[in-house]
Amino acid sequence: MKNGGKAMKRVWKAWVFGSVWVWSLFGAPSWAEGSGDDFWAALQEGGKVVLIRHAQIDREFGDAFLLDSSCFSERNLNEDGKAQAKKIGEEFRAHSIQVDQVLASPHCRTQDTARLAFGEFEVMPELRLIRALPEEKAKANLRVTRQWISQFNGEGNLILVTHRPNIGELIYQRLQPGEMAVLEPLGSEPGDTVFDLIARYSVAP
Repeated sequence: MKNGGKAMKRVWKAWVFGSVWVWSLFGAPSWAEGSGDDFWAALQEGGKVVLIRHAQIDREFGDAFLLDSSCFSERNLNEDGKAQAKKIGEEFRAHSIQVDQVLASPHCRTQDTARLAFGEFEVMPELRLIRALPEEKAKANLRVTRQWISQFNGEGNLILVTHRPNIGELIYQRLQPGEMAVLEPLGSEPGDTVFDLIARYSVAP
């Protein structure tokens, strides 16, 4: 396992004023190598949201934008990606992390990542790859996702399995395949889209 980074808690805070995002920097984030203690400690507290970029894929075959119910024509996980997804689940169980719900993009690579890591999951259409959508639909999906993150108040943790472009728009970080980011919801009113990035963590394939 490799820690994708360690961050000071409450490093980034995001607000939305109309359609304009304003990010306030409270401290310089540190993605130094480490044990992932911040990541797992946050999840053991509960009440967090985890963004997961799908595990490694076969880039030699398939269409990254396509949705295919048979999965044949999509870009799918390769063998390393399947092993990586399983390791994600093993790490959660090893750290006794309570998971309230797992939601995945409808693309096969995200569904397979969720299934191999956690078993049960639900498809959330709003997590679909934004580059495969018209601009207005992509923006609408991101608004919904931000609200889900901001307003989550479960005792356990919410898992969202999605894609690099989506995650980049949500937290302005570039995650590698199988890498995760844990967020603290800060919304208090309906429609709020406020949350903090706490830490990142990566599981090697």
